[in-house]
Amino acid sequence: MRVLTRSPSTIRVLRRWLAAVGVLALWACGASAPPSAAAGPSVASSAGSTGPASSSDRDDEREDEVGLRARARQGLAISPVRLSLEGKSGRERTLVGLGSYIVNAASDCAGCHSGQAGFLSGGNPFFLGGGQVVWSRNLTPDPATGLALTRDQFMEAMRTGRDFHAGATKMLVVMPWTTLRWSSDVDLDAIYAYLRAVPAVANGVPPDVKDGLPLPPFIPFDPTTYTDGDVTRKLKGSHRSFPAHRGYAISPLALDTSSKGSHDDEGRGRGVGVGSYIVNAFAHCNDCHTHPDRTADGSKVNTASFLTGGTVFATPPPLRPVLKYVRATSANLEGASHGFFHEGGDSYERFRAIMHTGTLVDETPARPLAFPMSLVAPNLAKLLEEDLRAVYDYAKEVPATTGTSDVPHQAPARWCAAPADCGSGETCSAGECTGGTCAGDLDCGTCQTCGAGTCQAPAPDSLCVLTAQ
Repeated sequence: MRVLTRSPSTIRVLRRWLAAVGVLALWACGASAPPSAAAGPSVASSAGSTGPASSSDRDDEREDEVGLRARARQGLAISPVRLSLEGKSGRERTLVGLGSYIVNAASDCAGCHSGQAGFLSGGNPFFLGGGQVVWSRNLTPDPATGLALTRDQFMEAMRTGRDFHAGATKMLVVMPWTTLRWSSDVDLDAIYAYLRAVPAVANGVPPDVKDGLPLPPFIPFDPTTYTDGDVTRKLKGSHRSFPAHRGYAISPLALDTSSKGSHDDEGRGRGVGVGSYIVNAFAHCNDCHTHPDRTADGSKVNTASFLTGGTVFATPPPLRPVLKYVRATSANLEGASHGFFHEGGDSYERFRAIMHTGTLVDETPARPLAFPMSLVAPNLAKLLEEDLRAVYDYAKEVPATTGTSDVPHQAPARWCAAPADCGSGETCSAGECTGGTCAGDLDCGTCQTCGAGTCQAPAPDSLCVLTAQ
């Protein structure tokens, strides 16, 4: 079941465009302006990004080619719609398949861009407060209402946030291009190729209303440098797909590259780099599992709290009877003491089972994942086994967080339609189970408080409720 309309809070949306404004300020202090669009890169280059191909480069290229073909096959298999592949060369079909793999497994484009009109047809509103609203765009190749961008315009939009709609003077907002901008030219080309191959859907989308937001027209992009993490790093792998070296570069927290095998084709390190690439260029894990996801000035990822959870999400009403939750807090993944990947019983097998079943299999009984992870997990489950393992390997390689960000979080607040939906001794209050015994707030559901030894429903003006995504 997919939610067709989302209304994120103003605070979360403001964080997105404040992040871009922060990057703009850094550019004004000396970063490069965006390069002019160039001809699209080939799917694989015969030379490294920094000079002539060495024997190691050629080995990397062969490995990349094997991975690209496997991902392309998987992408063609998982596309939820029939693709227009007539007249395309084998290489063009490979690019379309790779794009499907990114759109439908590594990322979740349909989560915002699919609606009642059809797959990737757009039309979902995002209300930003003060009368400001943006709509997810129709990404299908419908000539009248769909994606009208050229390849070069698409690349520029993904890299700089420029909005090419007629009359638009402010950059794209809500759309997570600030994450996608770090992906390689090859992979952005693949996304574009897939969008040109999906069935056209005629679905006119209303114009955005965002003139009241203090947004710049775009954020320049330097293709040689990563600036979003704890240190500035050189970017490589622009002409490769799922490049491990680029993954190492775009990890917000620096990874240890000194250990043997950290860059070996056959070593775990290559998987770590690919896992970082998936997590930090496509899966947008930081957006939900880091709170707040950006530094106070919006210029970088909040590495002090990287992937330690704490963001509250309100379960959309249509999903509440299905998931049995009203709201939930994103999990602490990387805390040294309370992080999911640092628990005593952690294993890849547990992680894989959770993604493939959509449930916390290590609990008895296994309970469903909460929104929005309940929608993300089915996509990640479509990743090739080696890529899902790479995500896990990266999560294990991320330096564990200590300090004030490493805390446990409340369990989801449970939904109810009647007292019978709740546990013994609990009541159904305004659609959520309350009244359970507690020694502190942590024993209660998300946003609930412990009073007089029982869990109390949050007040309507609770900051926790009002800032829920």
